[in-house]
This record gives sequence, C-alpha cells and structure tokens, in this order.
Amino acid sequence: MLNQFKQHIVQKFPESVNGKTLLAVSGGVDSMVLLHLYLALQLDFAVAHCNFQLRGTESDLDEKLVADFCKENNIPCFVERFDTMQIVESSKVSIQIAARELRYNWFKQICINYGYQFIATAHHLDDQAETFLINFTRGTGIDGLVGIPEKNESIIRPLLNFSREEILNYATENRVEWREDQSNATTKYLRNKMRHLVLPVLKEENIDFLKSFKNTLNNLKQTQILANDAIVFFEKECVTKTVNQTEIDLEKAESFPNKIYYLVQVLMKYGFDSIKEIEKIYVAESGKVLKNDKFTILKNREKLIIFKENESNSGLFYINDKNDVLNLPFFIKITEVGCEQFNTNKSTIFVNSEFLKWPLILRRKKTGDFFYPFGMSGIKKVSKFFKDEKLSKIQKENMWILENGDGKIIWVVGLRADDRFKITSNNQEIYKITLNQ
Repeated sequence: MLNQFKQHIVQKFPESVNGKTLLAVSGGVDSMVLLHLYLALQLDFAVAHCNFQLRGTESDLDEKLVADFCKENNIPCFVERFDTMQIVESSKVSIQIAARELRYNWFKQICINYGYQFIATAHHLDDQAETFLINFTRGTGIDGLVGIPEKNESIIRPLLNFSREEILNYATENRVEWREDQSNATTKYLRNKMRHLVLPVLKEENIDFLKSFKNTLNNLKQTQILANDAIVFFEKECVTKTVNQTEIDLEKAESFPNKIYYLVQVLMKYGFDSIKEIEKIYVAESGKVLKNDKFTILKNREKLIIFKENESNSGLFYINDKNDVLNLPFFIKITEVGCEQFNTNKSTIFVNSEFLKWPLILRRKKTGDFFYPFGMSGIKKVSKFFKDEKLSKIQKENMWILENGDGKIIWVVGLRADDRFKITSNNQEIYKITLNQ
C-alpha cells in the first residue's frame, strides 16, 4: 500500500508533496495509518488532535496515543481540548455539527499561525460509499452522489482511493497501534447503519462492490463536469451580475429545454433549493418575492432579481461643500466649471450654483417626494417617475435623492436632474456633479 499511496499522492496532490501539511489524527486506525504513511515518505507535516471530551477517559487515552507517537518520532503535534457539550447547549446544534465546526476552525487557525498549506484527513473509499448511500436515501442531485471531494480548497483526502480493508491490512502488517471508538459500533446513527448493515450486504452480493462503486463514481464525476459546463453556458447567456444584485433573464432562459433545472442550479448558490418554490416564482406575476435568511428573489417582468438585504441602503448624508464627498456611500464629484457645452445625462448634471444652499443632503426616497424633471414641463411625483421609468422594486429601493438645503430635490441620482437648477445664459458660476458608478 505504501507504494500505491506514494504514486497516488504524487499524481493527485503534487503540490502537497513539497508543501507543509497538517494531518488530522483522531487515534483511530484510518488516521493512524495516514500518519504512518506520511512518516514513511518523510513528508513535511505536523499533527493536530482534537479532544472533544465526550467519552471521558477514552478520549484522554486517544489523546495520549497520538501525543506519545508524535513525541517518539519527533513530529510537531498540536492538541486542543474542547468543551463540546457546552458549545452544543449554547448554540443549539448537534454534537456532530459542533465538533466539525470546532475542528476545522482550529485546523485553519493552526495553518495561518504556522504556515501549513494543506489539511489532510483520513476519509477512505468506504466513507465515500456510505456518503453516497446516505445522500441517495435522503434524495439528492449529482453533487450529492459524487460524495466527498478529494480536494476542497486547502483540505485534501489522500486515502479516499483506498478501502477500509486495505487500511486495516496495512495497519496489521506494519503493527500500527490505534484505538477503537466504541460509538462507531452502534447502529444508532445513520452512517453506522450503512457501515454495519447495508454495505456488508452489498459486498456479499458483489465481491468487487467497491471497485464497481469506484467506477460508477468516476462516471458520475465526468457527468458532473458536463453538467457544470452546461450551467456555465446558461449563466453566460442568461445571468448578469453586478456588485449589488444578480439578474436572470427569463426570456433567454426559455430557449433552454431544462430551464427549471438550470434555475435551480443557479439559485442554489444563494440558498434557494426548493424546486417547487422556484417553479412558482418562475410563473408568478411581476412583483412576487421569495426570501431566505440572506437573499431575496424578486420577479420583475421577465427577470428574476436576486439581492441581499443591506442595512446600508438606509441613511442620511450631508455634503457641506463641493469638496465634502469622501464619506458618501458611492463616489460623487462636484467641480466648478466655466462656460462649456453642458451635456447633461444620467450620470452627469450641471447646476446653477446660485441656487444651491449648503449643506446638500443625500438620502433615500420619501413618501410624497416630487420634483420638476429636467427637459419636461411641470411637476411629477418621484414615485410616478420611477413607475414611468419601469424600475423594479429593488431598483426603487436602491435609488438616492440629492436634496438642496432648502428641501428641493436637485437630482434623482443617476436618472434625472431637476429643471429648477438648470443653467441659463446669465449664470456666472456653474457646478458639474458627476456620479461614478
């Protein structure tokens, strides 16, 4: 197994061979074999052991085994004891979730502090099969079926290609000392049910079950690549992203035969995974909203607009003079200009400085706002102006108003200036106000 492992790690994780790796070692057979393999190959690594203090003396003996082995072999070893149950009670999460978060947060902090580039865990092929079966039982897509990735950012799993039987054989032949976690023997948890009740039956029916499973997994991964390529193409054709929001063009999405599947794949990135809810908002009338804890989807005519609720959308900013623009939520430039051709547009306006009363105020729209749109005759409510401009709900919420010190609106920022501040031939002092998007 040592030679196979060496070839595998050189082929799959070449950057880690010459890098610094932190091994997650629990004291069980899988992680102790991984530790022996890294030591045999004389790679640059250290060990991290978590004592979750969930099994009393047994947990302490696990810690002692790992720490003693590292001391005997001059291996850098980090040990941390967690009050796991206190975290569980205070955060109201399961023991498994709490332990996982504690473990990986600590691992990442060690890497930052000591310059380790990779975190290696001892997940193996049987773990992969168990994950496949669990996800299959609960219902999943192709991402769930391909299971545990060999590499996920800085986390690598170099034993994922080896079966538990191969690992046990190596441990026996090389007299690897390890400790058994008795909780792994119970069928209380779903993973243990798969391990002790389901997988043995499958292996009995097909002696080469894991080999067949590995081939199936490879085929699924190739299919996953094709699916991801298709989703990238869909996003290129139908999705537009800006700093504040994402828009999906539903008219363009109509040309894709499996449009709902594509929408689900895109919206999953924002935490929306209910196919029924996505189907509903797809056919809903304009104005329909779908929300989760972080994002909102707005159906606006033939578009889906995804945005994040942001407290900074509300606010009041004072501009005391033409140079006082540093603390605004976006960049506005106010400059004095001479006689020139005044090309007013959505992002640039020219105003008669004689009518300005400082401080100017930058704010959100208020109920009852009105102004005199430049180039138009008469007065118009800002809300009616937004409707005429066919702005979506989110666009309306994100608009800013530049108000004069006397309460008159100077500019619906990025859309239209007020006619009362326009330049006439008699003006001597003119300000140019520019919005930098």
